[in-house]
Amino acid sequence: MKKIIAVGLAVTAFAGVLAGCGGGEASSTGSALSGSTQAGTKSTMVFADSQAPTNLDPAEGWNSWYTSRYGITETLFKLDKNLSAQSWLAEKAEAVDNTTWKITLRDDVTFQNGKKMTAQSVIDSWKRTMERNARLNELLFIDAMTADGQVLTIKTTKPVPSFLSNLCEPVTGILDVSADTDPALQPIGTGPYMAKSYEVKKQCVVERYDNYWGGKPALEGATFHIIADTSALAMAQQTGESDVSLTIPSTSLSLFENDSNYVVDGAVGSRGQVVYMNFENEFLKDRNVRKAISMAIDKESYANILNKGASVPANGLFPDSVAFGGKDLEGDSFDTAGAKKLLTDAGYTDTDGDGILEKDGKKLSLSLSTYSTKAELPIFSEAMKSAFQEVGIGLELDIGTYDTVVEKQKNGNFDLMMISFTMCPTGDPQYFADIAFKTGGSANYGKYSNAEVDALIDQLDQEFDVAKRNTLSQEIQQKILDDAGFVVIGHAKFTNVLNSKVKNCETNPSEYYLINYQTTVEESR
Repeated sequence: MKKIIAVGLAVTAFAGVLAGCGGGEASSTGSALSGSTQAGTKSTMVFADSQAPTNLDPAEGWNSWYTSRYGITETLFKLDKNLSAQSWLAEKAEAVDNTTWKITLRDDVTFQNGKKMTAQSVIDSWKRTMERNARLNELLFIDAMTADGQVLTIKTTKPVPSFLSNLCEPVTGILDVSADTDPALQPIGTGPYMAKSYEVKKQCVVERYDNYWGGKPALEGATFHIIADTSALAMAQQTGESDVSLTIPSTSLSLFENDSNYVVDGAVGSRGQVVYMNFENEFLKDRNVRKAISMAIDKESYANILNKGASVPANGLFPDSVAFGGKDLEGDSFDTAGAKKLLTDAGYTDTDGDGILEKDGKKLSLSLSTYSTKAELPIFSEAMKSAFQEVGIGLELDIGTYDTVVEKQKNGNFDLMMISFTMCPTGDPQYFADIAFKTGGSANYGKYSNAEVDALIDQLDQEFDVAKRNTLSQEIQQKILDDAGFVVIGHAKFTNVLNSKVKNCETNPSEYYLINYQTTVEESR
């Protein structure tokens, strides 16, 4: 018996995760676009972020998150503020059986070159992405796809209970792969704005696609600036050079919170400060060392004092706010004395009195790789160095750029790595479990492997009952906590600063969305 998935047709693309604008026209560092639209509104907007894609090809790495935010690409389904999947480029989806999905696409969607989006164009787009990015098939587990006009039928290699939610992940975004443009510079998507130019680590400029299926976009275009220095990011918002500032750090929020010219808009999401441990390191193979590391971190102080309340401490791995979260699990408590005793009992001693423990003639000294474009990461790193010293672990900090950390993820050249990672952006635990916790997962950078965890993830991947899925998720987390396989320090509050004149923009905890075709900002008077 077919089960029709009831989803609301999103005729109007609701605002995304980040949006806004400031007073005044863009400065010399502002938009390359100019002109006017309807009376009383600006023709362009300027956004600023501290991070950027490597290029605009959504099939590569995590670039799709940015092309989605920039209004270039869209997915068949999208997430509402409750992280529930709603139809977007699709009208409906039917679960024919546990491994077959029939998706009916909208009939009025065109790519930004005027070509109609069909089921075959979706297949062509996904095939190209799967060749370049393992993450898509870790989400959808596609075995076969067939097209019949606007009807797409997908056969999966196994039951995928989170299929609709996973269709919201931007890596599933649809491109016209037959276009004669270079997707790295000018991907041809279905969104309200077309890529005009991209300068790596500098800016992306988009312009309006007049024939957008949802309606003519309100702006002529927008510019997205990349400002790695978070202090400069806040300053650009203050001076009016930026119309929106994405993920303003907690240290700068006081500049805007009590000023009627701005709106500080935030939502607690699942972006965790995740500490990966490299299981090829001889010391980190020792569970006692991993547990000591976990016990040395004062999560409450990091979140409430060091990060000024801009994050919430984690007990388990997933946020406490979700039904499958870790609030009732048994995680490691902050316990410096207990961490010291654990290492001493495991045979680590300080024979030369320098404060660093040794075993078998080797000093218990590690390096921690992270990056500075998430302001809390270097702050936490410094605190960890001091905390580890207290328990006898030496820690060398390697605070580089986001790109250098991405390279270390590829080559495994790290001991500890702390990154900011959105852990359940689709509102389902399967996403992060498959890519990070499971043996061989594409985001399992430290090569963590636990056969019991893998078996539980396999069950999770096939279980449709929500209550059972929540229980399985908690069992997975508890196994990993017992292992000290990962440490999640806390989960960030997703906070952006908007000018009070912004219209049709609101924050979504998924982090997938930004500009939409109705986004506008009033002229300053």
